[in-house]
Amino acid sequence: MIRIIEGAFDPRPFYEDFIENYEFVRKMQSNSDDNHEIRTWGKPLLYRPHGIEPKENIEEGWKPIWDIIKPQIQAFTGHVKEPEVAYINLFQHGDNSQIHRDWADYTAICYMNPNWNFNLGGETMFYRGEECIKCVLPIGGNVVVFNGDIDHKAGFVSSLAQEGRMGLTYMFNKV
Repeated sequence: MIRIIEGAFDPRPFYEDFIENYEFVRKMQSNSDDNHEIRTWGKPLLYRPHGIEPKENIEEGWKPIWDIIKPQIQAFTGHVKEPEVAYINLFQHGDNSQIHRDWADYTAICYMNPNWNFNLGGETMFYRGEECIKCVLPIGGNVVVFNGDIDHKAGFVSSLAQEGRMGLTYMFNKV
């Protein structure tokens, strides 16, 4: 199952909040020459895989959007548990990820950039074997929900992008 929820939330206030109030997001988008800076695509906001107590829980970062999208997700999945993992990622020009699977029953990716368009890339691509079976544009306010055992990856971000492609990802299980 791969399902897109169009216009699930207004990305503007959340995007601005992440950029302005979370230092680690600013560092993810930094192009500084600071040798001590760790370059990363993602930062956990909540991390409690398999019921382990959270190592990270920046609830004000992940909970408001989850509260908006959870009823929309449950409309087609049935009841789901609270997420075990929530993380924010930022892909810059030239970044992409490897094809992988997630370990939870479901994954939801919330696209955060309010002004993203098809020329900027950063699509989420889904695979069956060697074949790309679906390609989802990261349009701000949309959410893609899918079974965690589906192969997927984030595609290349274009040099036209003035900002990184931001996604807020949740991994969660059935009740």
